[in-house]
Amino acid sequence: MTQNPQYQNLRDLVFHAAGNYPSTRFFITDDPGFPHITGAELKTACGKFGAWMEQQYGIGRHIALLGPNGASWLTAYFSVLSSGCVAVPLHLGSTEEDLDYYCDKADVDILLFDETCRSQAEMIHKHNPEIYIYEIHALLEQIRDLDREFFPELLPDFPAALYFTSGTTALSRCVILTHRNMASHTNAAMTVLPLSPEDTGLSILPVSHTFELMTNIVGALHCGGTLYINNSLRHLKKNLQKYQPTIIVCVPLVLQMMQKEILNTAKKEGKLELLQRGLRVSGGLQHLGIDISHLMFKDIYDVVGGKLRYFMCGGASLDKKLIQFYKNLGIEVIQGYGITECTPIVSANLPDANVIGSIGRPLPCCEVRIINGEICVRGDSVSPGYYKDGILNLKAFQNGWFHTGDLGWIDRKGFIHYRGRQKNLIVLANGENVSAEALEEKLTRIDGIEEAVVSEKDGKITAELFTDPGILPDKEACWHVVSHLNRRLPVHQQIGDLILRDHEFEKTVTRKIKRRKVS
Repeated sequence: MTQNPQYQNLRDLVFHAAGNYPSTRFFITDDPGFPHITGAELKTACGKFGAWMEQQYGIGRHIALLGPNGASWLTAYFSVLSSGCVAVPLHLGSTEEDLDYYCDKADVDILLFDETCRSQAEMIHKHNPEIYIYEIHALLEQIRDLDREFFPELLPDFPAALYFTSGTTALSRCVILTHRNMASHTNAAMTVLPLSPEDTGLSILPVSHTFELMTNIVGALHCGGTLYINNSLRHLKKNLQKYQPTIIVCVPLVLQMMQKEILNTAKKEGKLELLQRGLRVSGGLQHLGIDISHLMFKDIYDVVGGKLRYFMCGGASLDKKLIQFYKNLGIEVIQGYGITECTPIVSANLPDANVIGSIGRPLPCCEVRIINGEICVRGDSVSPGYYKDGILNLKAFQNGWFHTGDLGWIDRKGFIHYRGRQKNLIVLANGENVSAEALEEKLTRIDGIEEAVVSEKDGKITAELFTDPGILPDKEACWHVVSHLNRRLPVHQQIGDLILRDHEFEKTVTRKIKRRKVS
């Protein structure tokens, strides 16, 4: 195996996988029509797709992809990139209005869709007759009969993909990622992230999102590791035990869900106090350099497959107590920070350099500076800008630095600390600043509060809550627990009003709350 090859584009990664792992099964899924693809088969599919595109439409076309996680979607994605065309991943579950917006904004010429998304694809074609549509399985089967392959030159600064941001606080932006962006990020990430050929991954985030693609997916092809595709979060517990992953890439909500299930199970079995005492003992022993957590919590460890070493977590702010909870159980949480415009990882903690509460040090592909309290980034992994959006580009890209809109600071050892989104910072009439996200973390640690959004309304810090009615059935019960929290907070941070909702907040594909949709 070639050690740490330097890729010029993701097609080089496909060639690397074909050369080093020709018979390895990648992206194992439960799709009977396309259960996996080998390294050699992926390279062949990319070459034949390139020949088909050259013959039918020419290179440079903007090609959207719509479908669930799976080997077929990923084969189509790498085929588009390898053919000199521009991939436009569409988020599964998007509204009809959003899909029309994405296709129009990104100048989509062709849509490749999974059969499960046929109605959406036909709707897109009806609204945009100039967009050609093809079912992914059928097209990949069709091009197998071609007798030639075609791999055009890929210019480093030519767009490889157009990605739409999550749109938590504003409309989704269309981010250009070039071949240079994706290659430099891959080279850096594969050098520092704790991945090896012996690792088994379980893909649980949407592959249409850069975080999943540029960690789990790229990592499997680079290392030759085994990667299973989780078909639904509802099946996560079953699949953890079935596939026994060693690494999981996730967002904070997944860790919160799993923690609540562990605590609720212990509570139902009358073992909650025993578990909490055990966690304290485990943490104390680890502090002394003694780690017997896997023996102490064997039953819990077996529930997550029995082999899990790391959670690689990003996508939102992460509570330090949550990280410590898993560390005491014997599972390291590697927290990082990323944003689509940076392909996406900017910084990450590592197993041998993990500062709990920080978002790690910058990856080798980029440089970070704090400008007026804002995290700013420059480097080869940083997007050249937003597609067809000159005004936004002028605001976000200044003097060679991308302004992330996130607040933070850097400590003396170079670790970055995240303070929250600039747009979510509450500025009170007395000039005091309050981090909405910090309060939301504290609220969701309370038993019974499932989700929380904090904002300023009529001069008061207001918390809108979605609760478990079995624990917190009404506003009076909520005020009882929130009052206890308020007593531990400075006066200017105390919550002054509550709003209860009877359904979950609307979320993005990576399970972040769409704050702009909150009343």
